[in-house]
Amino acid sequence: MNVVIFHGWGSTSGDNWFSWLRGELEKSGIQTECPDMPDPHYPTEEGWILSALKCRIEEDTILVGHSLGCLLIMRLLELRKNPIKAAFMVAAFDMNPGIPEISDFFTKPFRYNKIAANANIYILNSDNDPYIPFRVADSLAQKLSARLIAYHNLGHLSAGTGEGRFPELLSMVLDEADKKD
Repeated sequence: MNVVIFHGWGSTSGDNWFSWLRGELEKSGIQTECPDMPDPHYPTEEGWILSALKCRIEEDTILVGHSLGCLLIMRLLELRKNPIKAAFMVAAFDMNPGIPEISDFFTKPFRYNKIAANANIYILNSDNDPYIPFRVADSLAQKLSARLIAYHNLGHLSAGTGEGRFPELLSMVLDEADKKD
């Protein structure tokens, strides 16, 4: 059983709640990785996928992603032959927001059925995210048969959300880790 956390565009593994979550999971005895993805300000889908594939991702893995890290998770799930344990996608989206620096992640359509078949998916979004309209998260949850967890007035669920902590996410990941397949 392990967890891999993927940061988003313009971030590093030390930003937001990522290192806090990693530390809390490791205190619980769960091996956790949180790699720094290459060129976070000018990412390429191929570069991020190749970097992510260096992590241990197996049937007992839980993936956690924030923002662009969610798109990475979806691309990784498209590549899987066997399902993983779960995926938690925070500030998730699947529409091209028109930001040139991340347009490489939208060059081909997402294979929603393949993604949905390869993980128990949770989508966590706020109703006032300045970058992602809530309807986009709601639509994505429907496409992926995912459980949608809605937050009120927490923006992009990043640094300012909980002073570098995200206890609700920790609780959900631990609950999923405790489930027997």
